[in-house]
Amino acid sequence: MTESTPEPTAPGARRYVQVALNLPLRREFTYALPPGVDASPGNRVRVHFHGRKLGGVVTEVADTTDLPAQKVKVIESLLDSELSLPPSLLALARRMAQSYGCSIGEALDATLPSIAKRRGQRKLPHLELMAAPDVAHKAVEELEERHQAQSRVLRTVLEFNGPIPVADLRRRTKTSDSPWKTLVKNGLLKRVMIAEELEELVPSLDEAAERHVLNDHQQQAVDEVTAYVERAEHHTFLLHGVTGSGKTEVYLRILEEVRARKKSAIVLVPEISLTPQTVGRFASRFPDVAVLHSGLTDSERARQWQRLLQGKATVAVGARSALFAPVRNLGLIVIDEEHETSFKQDSTPRYHARQMAIERGKIEGAVVVLGSATPTLESIGKARRGIYGLLTLPERAGAGRQPQIVVEDLRGEPKDSLRQGVVLSRTLLAMMDERLKARDQVLLFLNRRGYSPVLLCPACGEAVQCETCSVSMTWHHRRGRLVCHWCCAEQRRPTQCKTCQSESMFELGVGTERLEEVVKERFPEAVVARMDADTMAERGAHERVLRAFRKKHIDVLIGTQMIAKGLDFPDVTLVGVVSADTGLFVPDYRAAERTFQLLHQVAGRAGRGEKAGTVVIQTFCPDNYAVEAAAKNDYDSFVKQELVFRKVTGSPPFARLLRVLAEGRHERDAQQILREACKPLDTMKDVEVLGPAPAVIAKVKDNWRWHMLVKCYSQDSFDEAMGAIGTVEDLATRTCRVTLDVDPSSLM
Repeated sequence: MTESTPEPTAPGARRYVQVALNLPLRREFTYALPPGVDASPGNRVRVHFHGRKLGGVVTEVADTTDLPAQKVKVIESLLDSELSLPPSLLALARRMAQSYGCSIGEALDATLPSIAKRRGQRKLPHLELMAAPDVAHKAVEELEERHQAQSRVLRTVLEFNGPIPVADLRRRTKTSDSPWKTLVKNGLLKRVMIAEELEELVPSLDEAAERHVLNDHQQQAVDEVTAYVERAEHHTFLLHGVTGSGKTEVYLRILEEVRARKKSAIVLVPEISLTPQTVGRFASRFPDVAVLHSGLTDSERARQWQRLLQGKATVAVGARSALFAPVRNLGLIVIDEEHETSFKQDSTPRYHARQMAIERGKIEGAVVVLGSATPTLESIGKARRGIYGLLTLPERAGAGRQPQIVVEDLRGEPKDSLRQGVVLSRTLLAMMDERLKARDQVLLFLNRRGYSPVLLCPACGEAVQCETCSVSMTWHHRRGRLVCHWCCAEQRRPTQCKTCQSESMFELGVGTERLEEVVKERFPEAVVARMDADTMAERGAHERVLRAFRKKHIDVLIGTQMIAKGLDFPDVTLVGVVSADTGLFVPDYRAAERTFQLLHQVAGRAGRGEKAGTVVIQTFCPDNYAVEAAAKNDYDSFVKQELVFRKVTGSPPFARLLRVLAEGRHERDAQQILREACKPLDTMKDVEVLGPAPAVIAKVKDNWRWHMLVKCYSQDSFDEAMGAIGTVEDLATRTCRVTLDVDPSSLM
């Protein structure tokens, strides 16, 4: 990015700009333009603010100001005008700020790729190995006890297997700059600057989408959406199709109509693991696809962003942040798997991509299509009330058939297996043996990484806890470390219990690493691969594993939720859900809904080709209504029962929620801040306040966490509550952070 001087203004004329800064301040700031310099809304500028130089975005330009001219500071410089935000994204940022209680500057910051926020740098700092790999591996172990952060950083660079951007390294390891700087000083790592101009990403055509003849339901869906596209009229549709019903083909046909009218499109997918397959399918039909997701480096994202901004690409495919792609003449936004929680941002601004996609569609007159086999209760409710158009695909497309689903009650397993922890039931083992002998492929789903989630002392019952978080540490056998999945802290496995000094520690529960070990022991001839956050740390790992699985170089694929949706492999004839109960008893009102969605989605990976498919769901709770409905593929039955629970508890869709979270070193400070935030809500009509109370995870990184939940039973009460607590972050202190989460996806 370079600094530039745009068209000069008339001599002697002075113009003023309103600048939004990425700060939690609900206002914009007035600056003057230097003589001879002009700017437009959407331009990036650098300004002086309280002794600091900050980047900001111009939101308005005017010839006059109400402030005394001598008190108005002049902007330091105008940044690269080629990165100017389109007016539609400025309008979207304003709506985001209003909807989610953040500043316009924070909202605008979310719309920009990180490369646009840098101060004119053409190269980005990366880290790579300086020492030989064997020396580095030895250093990881030596540093583990004395300098844990350095050990974590060095191991992450090793696992990435190439130059890793410093920003990505900090995010993955949750560390500061100090550890990697020490490693550079000691000759283990090397800091390198890599130019942002890399080769364009070439989507793999291994995932090409063969053109199919549409069935009647698919054709009807295409016709209804394209009617709005032809009129350039905004409307939101919910495409409710069973797994394997050909939703992607419907998206592609609609997109053909969109592009025939010289319009562009954005396609959002929930997981990075789905991006290669989705991009491949779209790229096989359209030559101008750009991909945007967090797995790319800053430089790669910048190149893709520039292609869209310059009109060289007209279809943006990616995860949540692709919603802000600077496409021209937008005609269509598709959100695939609209029910996924990954569409909710977990840092400020805490927006939901689904809702913001609809807002962008309204601003630009674009059609929005939400697709899912298991829509959220909020979306299906709006569709049935006529707010969204409802499109249904009730049957699988082509030769695919709905799989047979078997519910395996683990309470019937032998007592020895129950005591040791059932990994694979006798039924699932027998079916795996049968399918592997037939050279079919098997998917095993377990939404818990690591070897064992708890290391327990059988003598006194104490589990090994993280020293700074109120959670148990997960045992990772291959790494030989206990790891906290909240703060990333690690420690060696203790030789004895700290409480009673017993020397026998018991591994309680099953993670994907332990599952992989069991499968390899039982089926030594099978090629087994695992997809979770631990094995996918290396850049490009997702694409390599999925490509190998598609080519049948892998017999059994084990994974967390990244393999549960969207993937289409015709030779998968058996899917095993190792534990259907993993998320069922989480203290969250969405627990049953998420369990049903995951089970339904993962079951849909079987029988997608000509071969019949079978799904085995292992559970200790076969009578739970979410498990029963998933076993019967009965979405309507689940919705009916879940709505009864939601109405009784006053949960969405019968209320809108606001969550206020306070985190501080002193528990009493967090409590007091929330009590102050509660006061203006006490007398409001149709508003219910729960709390303040300790959060489910009461302490993270030595910070105590307290929260309160505000239920608003009408739109007027929601607006009133937002007006009262929308600036709750102003209550934060130097030692206590306060965050507001509108429509939270999790209460953890």
